[in-house]
Amino acid sequence: MPALLLILCVFSFSFQSLFTKLYNDHFRGPAGTSEPVFSVTYGIAIALATLVTGAFRFSPSPLTVLFGLLNALMLMLYNISIIRAGDLGSYSFMMIANMFGGILLPVFIGVLFLGESVSVTGIIAVVMMLTAMVLLNSGGASVKTAKKGYYLWCAVLFCANGLYGSFLNVQATLMNGLERTEMLTILFLCSSLFTVAAEAVKGRLPSVVRGYRMGAKSGIFLALCCVFAAAGANLLLYLFSVMNTDVVCTVDDGGVLVLSILYSLVLFKEKPSKLQWLGMAIAVASIVLINL
Repeated sequence: MPALLLILCVFSFSFQSLFTKLYNDHFRGPAGTSEPVFSVTYGIAIALATLVTGAFRFSPSPLTVLFGLLNALMLMLYNISIIRAGDLGSYSFMMIANMFGGILLPVFIGVLFLGESVSVTGIIAVVMMLTAMVLLNSGGASVKTAKKGYYLWCAVLFCANGLYGSFLNVQATLMNGLERTEMLTILFLCSSLFTVAAEAVKGRLPSVVRGYRMGAKSGIFLALCCVFAAAGANLLLYLFSVMNTDVVCTVDDGGVLVLSILYSLVLFKEKPSKLQWLGMAIAVASIVLINL
């Protein structure tokens, strides 16, 4: 049963990524408002969906409040760093830093602080997945033209993505899987509030409001993104309470990356290179290996 839920989690997050791209492609609001409109709507929608599925149960412990706020901050840093790094240098190198953080930090923190163990097979599978990610992002990983601050934002992205998964794992472990509704509600609602506060400080709230005139297609894709994001977030937090961190993080990040490239091939007519095909094969092999 957990393996099936993990597969559903991977597909949920892959669909989230797909619909996020389609949302951005069809966005018709004022320039510079796509990201804050997305962040605010995304956070509120997932918080409300989580409350509904949790029958509006909301009695968070101080521990859950703490990790919810920390993860709201990590989510905001993630959104900022992925945009800043993308503007300053190589997309591929940025995504390698992103995925490495998402896999390595949760595993490291789980072993160091939560007493989790990693089998030899698990270590081999993680190494294979990391190798696959480098190959999957090949063809554009040159950092020779990176602008000042690029490496710093890549480092922030590495930490933000890794700590996001780590905080979810620590909360789920310490609370024995309880207070999932409270954790996700605090996390996503506060991430929206943080975004609103940041835009207010910049004096950009009127522009953000006008950004909601984004067009029907963009609105539909945003709604679909929120649905799959809510499903994926709830599944991920549950899986952290019943499965090892290395399994969940490796299969989730690697599976989403492979599916995203397949979507690009089928829907956007992009052609993977030979190295990317090899990367997909290694990623699939590592997923099979880690589930043996």
